[in-house]
Amino acid sequence: MNSRRRFLKTTAAAALSAPWIGWKTTASGAPGDTLRFANFGANGRAWGDLTGMMDVPNVSLAAVAEVDLARTDKLQKAYPGTKVFQDWRELLDKLHKEIDAVVIGTPDHMHAPIAMAAMQLGKHVYCEKPLTRTLQESRRLREFAAANGLMTQMGIQIASTPGNQTAVKLLQEGVVGKVREIHSSCPKSWGSMEPLPESNEAPPETLDWDQWIGVGKYREYIPREFHPSQWRKRIGYGTGTLGDMGCHIYHTWFMGLGQPATLEVTSRGPAPVDGDSWPLDGLVHHRMQGNSLTDGDFDFTWYDGAQRPPAEVFALLGPEKKNAEGKTIPNAPSTGTIVVGSTGVLVIPHGGLPTIFRDGKKSDEVIEAVAAKHHHKNFVDAIRGDISGKPLTNFDYSGPMTETVLLGTVATRLKGETLKWDGSAGKFTNSDAANAMIHDTYREGWEVEGL
Repeated sequence: MNSRRRFLKTTAAAALSAPWIGWKTTASGAPGDTLRFANFGANGRAWGDLTGMMDVPNVSLAAVAEVDLARTDKLQKAYPGTKVFQDWRELLDKLHKEIDAVVIGTPDHMHAPIAMAAMQLGKHVYCEKPLTRTLQESRRLREFAAANGLMTQMGIQIASTPGNQTAVKLLQEGVVGKVREIHSSCPKSWGSMEPLPESNEAPPETLDWDQWIGVGKYREYIPREFHPSQWRKRIGYGTGTLGDMGCHIYHTWFMGLGQPATLEVTSRGPAPVDGDSWPLDGLVHHRMQGNSLTDGDFDFTWYDGAQRPPAEVFALLGPEKKNAEGKTIPNAPSTGTIVVGSTGVLVIPHGGLPTIFRDGKKSDEVIEAVAAKHHHKNFVDAIRGDISGKPLTNFDYSGPMTETVLLGTVATRLKGETLKWDGSAGKFTNSDAANAMIHDTYREGWEVEGL
């Protein structure tokens, strides 16, 4: 343990003294044609990323880190003999010369520590959304990757679909004129309005609970309330519905409008019932800085759970319909975005092609869909130099977008307070309480240099 702790604290200095010079090297220093990666996580979204990487030609899986050995069944069946570590630090310590890139699909609180430690060893990083759990972590990862010439990609695979790419293109072209307001929603409910139960039950023998807690504040195991899937609900480990889905749904308008900056953010939804769980039914309002694509500064509002945009927004899409039970059905998807512009409205369903409305009616304008990308191949191709520039959702882009999402999670914990944000300085200008939430201190013995 002590040697691994020292490893985490010294890798930054090592990286700076011996800068990364490219992926095409093997442990012996000879050129290699196969990109080797390590996967952090073996099930759930991590499994999707692993198989996505293995779909790319000339890519090989070197090892996997998974804190719960019971969740390695698919891995063992599909890729028998793969090296498995329960301690991610041990994997990097022992195999860093045998890998070129890492893919991170752990709970949110472990994204930044693993990504930073890997980048300090010169590894390219694919990391699931949200990029990090805290604002400071996101900025530090972005800055380090840029300073060291590393290729990065955030795992919002939907960004590479025809629907999302087409919506981005239409917004860049000003298809609905100057943007005036935006509304994004998702009916998921990653949260709880009830206190956590007490428990004295030991974790299963297959699970290294200390490793699962990682850099987070230590707490006792509670069956089914954190691992394997409920951690998204928990403050300090996940980021609620907003963190889970915000990066997916914000993407189209955030990229389409050239990464606009937040000026102010206010939560108008429920506050957390305690320090353990995110609330349900979030409603977060941003005042965004305008640019050439917008009609001055503009409003953006996020809705989750039972929250929905107001009736006057749906009215812009024409008369509402009723289903067989007589229930009103708006002309908008339950998950997606409504962009209100000076000459029309763009409706962007989550994962689908956008639709244009003008004067309260669906337009018959022909929309040419942008061809799909393979999100993982886009990452690998950039590493290999097979495409110019950086991957689609590299950290230069996905870092600021994640910050926009995480500003909402800070506001959620301070319901009703209008928090003024200075993006250049990376701090709030009117709230010490909000600034205290920009980053959390890591658990003693789990510190990572640079975070």
